[in-house]
Amino acid sequence: MAYSALLERTIPLSRKKFFAAVADFGGIQKFVPDEAESVELEGDGIGCVRVVRIKGVPGELRERLEAVVDQRLLSYSIVNDPALPVDRYHAVVEVEDAPGGGCRVRWGSNWIAKGAPEAEVRQMLIDLYGRIIDGILRVTT
Repeated sequence: MAYSALLERTIPLSRKKFFAAVADFGGIQKFVPDEAESVELEGDGIGCVRVVRIKGVPGELRERLEAVVDQRLLSYSIVNDPALPVDRYHAVVEVEDAPGGGCRVRWGSNWIAKGAPEAEVRQMLIDLYGRIIDGILRVTT
């Protein structure tokens, strides 16, 4: 699948541990505490919505958990119109065991840029995915 933004990394963490962290949908604040002011979870399981307040960004970001498949794939979508330069955002996180240990993470998303050049939005998202992955490594190892 082609993504508008994609980060692929092999990390020194088991697939199960990484997936458990990313699947803790309401727990994202602990991985990016300098960016997430608060996170609340409405509901649980597929269809739940995390409400994120981002430091320095007015309003809130509402993301709905769309799918969790076999501890290998998670997808989510933005379901409101946040003060961010994206529209129709949908992301997929794929995780697989890496040869020799650790896991391979593919974090990709599709969206339409709004109010900013597509290349800037792409880099902003790739950087964000990297910071979340780094935060998961910091907290879980």
